[in-house]
Amino acid sequence: MASTILQNLLAPPSLELSVQKATSALNWEYTSLDQLDELEDVVLQAQARYNDLQSKVNISQTHLDKCLAETQTTATTHLAQVHELSHSRAALSDELSQLSKELVSVLSDGNEEPTLLEDMETHHRNLKELEHVKVYVEVVEYALRASERAVKDVQSSTAITPESLQQYGTLLHFVNKANAATSSVEDGTGQQKLHLTSFLENIRDKTWRDIKAHLYDSLATAVEQLGWPSAIDYASCAPSYRQAFETEFLKLVSLQLLGRKLHKRADFKIDEKEGIYAVEALVQPVSLRFKYHYDGKRDTNRLDKPEWYFTYVLNIAHEHHHFLDTVVQRLLSKSEYKQISAWDEFCLLLLPLLSRKVKKAAPNLLNHPSLFAHTIYQALIFDAAFVEEGFKLDNTSAGAMPESGRWGGISEVILGNPLWFNAWLQAEKKFVDDQYLEIVSSPDAWGIADEGAEEIIARDVKATNSARRIRALVDQVTDRFSPLPSPHERTQFLISVQLPVLELYKARIISALDAFESVSFAFVRSVPGALSITLPGHDTTFFLELWQDILRDPLLKKQAEGCALLPNAHFSSDVAHKTVFDEMMSRYQKVVSRAEDMTVQQVCGEIEAGLRNHFNVSTGSTANASEDGIALSQTLLGPIALLSSHLAFLRLTLPLITLTSLYRRIAGRLSEHILQRQILYRGNFSKHEGTTLQAECELWVETCHTALAGVLGGGRKRVESPWTKLLQAGRLVGADESAWDTITQATFGMESEEDWEKVMMETTGLAEMGREDVSRLLRRRDDCP
Repeated sequence: MASTILQNLLAPPSLELSVQKATSALNWEYTSLDQLDELEDVVLQAQARYNDLQSKVNISQTHLDKCLAETQTTATTHLAQVHELSHSRAALSDELSQLSKELVSVLSDGNEEPTLLEDMETHHRNLKELEHVKVYVEVVEYALRASERAVKDVQSSTAITPESLQQYGTLLHFVNKANAATSSVEDGTGQQKLHLTSFLENIRDKTWRDIKAHLYDSLATAVEQLGWPSAIDYASCAPSYRQAFETEFLKLVSLQLLGRKLHKRADFKIDEKEGIYAVEALVQPVSLRFKYHYDGKRDTNRLDKPEWYFTYVLNIAHEHHHFLDTVVQRLLSKSEYKQISAWDEFCLLLLPLLSRKVKKAAPNLLNHPSLFAHTIYQALIFDAAFVEEGFKLDNTSAGAMPESGRWGGISEVILGNPLWFNAWLQAEKKFVDDQYLEIVSSPDAWGIADEGAEEIIARDVKATNSARRIRALVDQVTDRFSPLPSPHERTQFLISVQLPVLELYKARIISALDAFESVSFAFVRSVPGALSITLPGHDTTFFLELWQDILRDPLLKKQAEGCALLPNAHFSSDVAHKTVFDEMMSRYQKVVSRAEDMTVQQVCGEIEAGLRNHFNVSTGSTANASEDGIALSQTLLGPIALLSSHLAFLRLTLPLITLTSLYRRIAGRLSEHILQRQILYRGNFSKHEGTTLQAECELWVETCHTALAGVLGGGRKRVESPWTKLLQAGRLVGADESAWDTITQATFGMESEEDWEKVMMETTGLAEMGREDVSRLLRRRDDCP
């Protein structure tokens, strides 16, 4: 745009345009001829203007030439500068590019050098870290020096006083202050304790252990001069030795008391098991001997001899009982621990030796069930012996703790581990199941056992061999789990091992009853003996207490409710009076009832089968005359002999109550059967036949009386009781002439019922049949009016 203006200005004037403009100006200025006279003035003005403009043009031309020259010079100068600046720009561009590359972080390219800024930042961080490390080292150094001073103060002290523990108190305060300052830091995983804090706490704990270790060693040296860990005759020891022992003992007691106060003031609970330090020091030599004998490779360390290390600890506790109860107890009585029993505390601190040993041995015993069970029984024996020796947890430092409970015993180390307890329980169950199979598979399992008179009298029944062995097995199981300390463990044994054995034996008897019900009476006769001693002493204190424990514990109660072999544990008025074997006894009683029903069926069935021929044959063809002239059929002798044999066997086998019940049922059924077949539905009969029937009826009763040999008591009346209707019927149909007339007159006459019953009692001795039945019976005799 500027160049165009310049070109226009430099161009020569246009003549045509000038003429045009002049014409236009004249035409506009002079519109008439009159005005042309003024034209000369206009020309002169124009000439003057032209001259003026010409001078200005000349001046302007001169100025223009000068400006062009200056402009050319300036342009040349600027052009040179531009060339120089262009070179400078290229150089600056290269330098800028280089600088840009130098400013790129080393994080973008591992091959490049770090930037200056990054170097400065790195050095700054390192400086801060070094400052932190310096502070860290200073803190650690201070803690280590305080720890060293605390231990040295105790080592150089002749008595334990607050002053001798001042440095340890300082260390406690310093550690607490450091914990409060650092508290916790948060990283990507959440709140975590600083390693410095953990390190300071370790220094604090180690300092206390070192202080204790020094005094432990001093007391151990002093007590070894008295002969420890052998039995000590304190009165015969040198006074200097006794004085040294008592001094070191009291120093440890003072250390524990002062340390407890320091720790409480610092709000710090030391991580150690509660125990009297001085007594712990006495246990250490015993612990070393125990490890030497039972944790090494000596012959005394045997898995199959757990009783050795149990006996060792028991002997140690027994040997030092007097020394601890007198000398050590006197020293404790001088302190705040006077309520602690020195011997009980010593025993308590001995127990971890056995606990560690049992824990170490148990995994190796799992593949050896017999050894595992042996170890558990030895642990139970040890627990019982330890308590019998007088050990009480209440008299120890552990008994004073709020969370302390009843001492579970060393056996709890295994029994409290569900895996180990279940392994033992399954092993015991397998052993009992194998024993059961061996018992019931024995050839003489269902034979009557040879027992002494006392055993027979005690149970009032002869037992089978299998019953005796099952009872022994059940008692053995009871002996195995009765010492268990926890009702939960005893209940599991009862439900998993003992009750299933009884149920299996019951099922075996039932299956045998099913198999032999229609085959042989021999097995049925052995069932009462098989059921005689299978149930353990359900009313013993142990089982009564176990049932009460089950009812009190909700977990055991729920477990019992899920076991069909236990009584219903739901609350009721009589549930507390039940026992664990009530349900099992009920099941066995059902088997007994079935066996009794089968016995009655077998006895009566055999006799009724024998009587079938007797009822059908003629009495005169095979009859033999007795001493009173009454003929008895030979066919009756077989059933009579069979009844006598059965009753004699039952008398020798069954208890009195069962025998009485079975006799009543057998006699009642046979009496009714004979009455119906032989008398009521016989048809008419003669006087002689009636006399024979009476003799047969009396013979049945006499046979029972002879076979039972008076064991029922009550004389003949009790034997006759089930036969009364048959006896009365026989005496009615066999009555002689005078008695017959009296009976018929009273029965068919107008006597009252009371008078008629009196007549019956006077003539027959019985009044079991009704008057109408008697009248029908009398009409069957030929000589009835």
